[in-house]
Amino acid sequence: MKVMRKAIATSLIAILFLPAIQQFTGFPKVSGLKGYFELPQKPIVTAKGIYQGTYQESLNNWLEHHIGYRPDLVRLYNQFRYSLFDTVAAQSVVRGKEGFLYEINYIKALFGQDYVGDDQVEKHAARLSDISHWLSLRNKYLIVLLAPGKASFFPEYIPDRYRTSEINKRNDFAYARALTDKGVPVIHGNPWFSAMRDTSRYALFPKCGIHWSYYGLGLAFDSLINTMELVSGRRWLDFNMKRIEVTHRLRSPDRDLWEGLNIIMKPDDFPMPYPEFNLQKTAVAPKVMVVADSYYWQWFGSGYATEAFGEHSFWYYNEQIYPGDGSPPLERKNVDLLLRVLDNDFVIILLTDANMYRFGFGFVEQLHEAIQQHESLTESDLEELQKIIAGIRSSTEWMNTVRQKAMDRGISEEEMLRLDAFWVLQNNKQQQKHE
Repeated sequence: MKVMRKAIATSLIAILFLPAIQQFTGFPKVSGLKGYFELPQKPIVTAKGIYQGTYQESLNNWLEHHIGYRPDLVRLYNQFRYSLFDTVAAQSVVRGKEGFLYEINYIKALFGQDYVGDDQVEKHAARLSDISHWLSLRNKYLIVLLAPGKASFFPEYIPDRYRTSEINKRNDFAYARALTDKGVPVIHGNPWFSAMRDTSRYALFPKCGIHWSYYGLGLAFDSLINTMELVSGRRWLDFNMKRIEVTHRLRSPDRDLWEGLNIIMKPDDFPMPYPEFNLQKTAVAPKVMVVADSYYWQWFGSGYATEAFGEHSFWYYNEQIYPGDGSPPLERKNVDLLLRVLDNDFVIILLTDANMYRFGFGFVEQLHEAIQQHESLTESDLEELQKIIAGIRSSTEWMNTVRQKAMDRGISEEEMLRLDAFWVLQNNKQQQKHE
């Protein structure tokens, strides 16, 4: 009996030391948690930090987030909450009926709880109409793709506590109607996908992911390509899907919401379709820029955009610009917007219903203002702009500054030169107004 008690005590002590051993040895290897979060950095020892107690607090926080087996312990805790209390740890994720997962913004969009108002819709539509007309005069084209949302596609699995008896206006229907009335080419995904739901041979949305399926993506881009050809009067691409594999081995992002829950037990997903996209270019491939939310990642990240288009870029939430050639992303604020737009054949705005309350992510307003500024330039302004550019070129010191800023921003010297010259022009005009 004494030997048994000693063995039990030794085992318990060993278990207590296991996290520390794993933390410092890295064995066994533990897979990390999914989702976005920032781990605290190990604090630097300073006399001031020790005296004020901030070092001890930071160290405790660092140890808590780096303890051995922490990811597994978090998953175990999250599983306990998920299975016994129907609670999810991931921010904004909603557990629906029969194991369906949603994000709260898609539910708000379905019930019109994020409607921006008639005035805002009309203002955006009017600006987009102006932009579309301005581009068409230069043989360039604007297309808006309103992507479908999962809550709108699977409304019956939404928990009852999120349902509302009020019938509110919805952003997607309001924008689709207003843009159509003003002649802006628009593809409205929600009614289209909902109409196909009972007849589609393949799943259009996953059970535990938030984005459209690869098959649904293929349908949407077939429609986009047809629209591109319709508005331009040119044939660009032959596109079809073939050899569609239906499997339980889900690919990213078809299980992205479940992965973000960081639980142990795998969900009871239904099988998802994975088609092979066949793209045959029939003409010189168009230059395309796409201002979009995460719904475009499947097309861009999988390389299909490179196959379909010529030079292309992904303006992710109008904050980062991902060039199609694989070069490092650029910050939107660091580029010449109008120059970039004019360098493309098509400007495509793509967003799902959950993001329509912030339509275009500021891009519409910025481009409309840039066009107005450009159109307001007089012959005298254009002459002055050329003089400023010549002055910059003639100054070795100024040109060195331009080159350095271009390198820092990851843009061309010519683009940086134009940005600086235009800033000087606008600044001079402002000063003249106040004189």
